[in-house]
Amino acid sequence: MQKYFLLLIVFLSFHLFYGQKDSIVLNPRCIHKTGYDFNFLGPSPFLSFSVNHFINEKVNLEAGLGVLGAYGGIHFFSSKKEKKSLFAPYTGINLGFMTLPDIEVGIGGSSDGWGKFMTFYIPAGVQLMTMNGFHLSIEGAMFAFTGYNSKVMPWGSLKIGQNF
Repeated sequence: MQKYFLLLIVFLSFHLFYGQKDSIVLNPRCIHKTGYDFNFLGPSPFLSFSVNHFINEKVNLEAGLGVLGAYGGIHFFSSKKEKKSLFAPYTGINLGFMTLPDIEVGIGGSSDGWGKFMTFYIPAGVQLMTMNGFHLSIEGAMFAFTGYNSKVMPWGSLKIGQNF
């Protein structure tokens, strides 16, 4: 009888220490998947509003509309579902379309007065997301646009928003 009792204690000990652990979701990006934010500078220069959705804790889709254009993109976060990860670094790419006033109309520029540009925005930043879904992001980026005048320049963004 003592052998069986000892065997039961050993079996339960192995089960407690080496058994499958429940995956507890602590990452706020898994809990608050969809949200909105306001961008200062960013993929659509000066000011824009965007909607985002986390497919999982690592992949985020974003679409936005700004003062000068519209954009959409994907971001990849470095975080895990089981860790709290309030701060998470990320990178990604946004593609967009932007219209700007053509300042060269009076001196032989395009006749319609507006320049149309395709934009590429490649950010690298860090996001703070609290457990109630409020988020703040700061990023540095390479901002490129093609069209009448093509340029690549350093850029950045400050995002403030809420996920729910």
